[in-house]
Amino acid sequence: MQKKFEEMTLKQYNDLLASRAPTPGGGSALCQIGAIACSLIEMAINITMAKLDEEDENRIYLNSQKDFAERAKKTLYRLSDEDSAAFQNIVDGLKLPKTTNEEKKNRTSRLQKAYHCAALVPLNVMELCREVLKLCRVRIMPLLSKYVSSDCIIASDILDSVIKNSMLNVRANTALIADEALASSLNKQGERIIEEIKSL
Repeated sequence: MQKKFEEMTLKQYNDLLASRAPTPGGGSALCQIGAIACSLIEMAINITMAKLDEEDENRIYLNSQKDFAERAKKTLYRLSDEDSAAFQNIVDGLKLPKTTNEEKKNRTSRLQKAYHCAALVPLNVMELCREVLKLCRVRIMPLLSKYVSSDCIIASDILDSVIKNSMLNVRANTALIADEALASSLNKQGERIIEEIKSL
């Protein structure tokens, strides 16, 4: 049984990513990159907090934001696995027999559910990274030590990219969903997030 991606070394994950294996792919990689951005934010906060008194209100506030970034990172690790599992479900669905009408019906139903699930994962990534981006650009940037503000800017640019590129994965799956209303609803959810981050 394959390890969770979180349990792999960076080299092990990258070697698997570079291989001919169907997973992990781009969506999983975006989650890993988003997790790195969260670590940069944690580092910037930790360094800033070290310069503040224990009872400083900013220190207490920054600590709570660091906890959020850490939780987000753990969720992104989980979503990295979920993205690969969602794609594997599509691969498995495509291999189902389609000789009889019943088989064709079952295969179509399985695939439609798999496409829906595969669109939901990048949407969850977008929603989570939007919240971390808000944390980074709005809530903590003014409080950070000048020596680590550039690290937070790098993290925010990474998160911006993860959000925008995750939308490509949403559309790749909604394009295969037969229910046009469902596909449109999922696309609109992602598009709203893209519009929202423009103002951050």
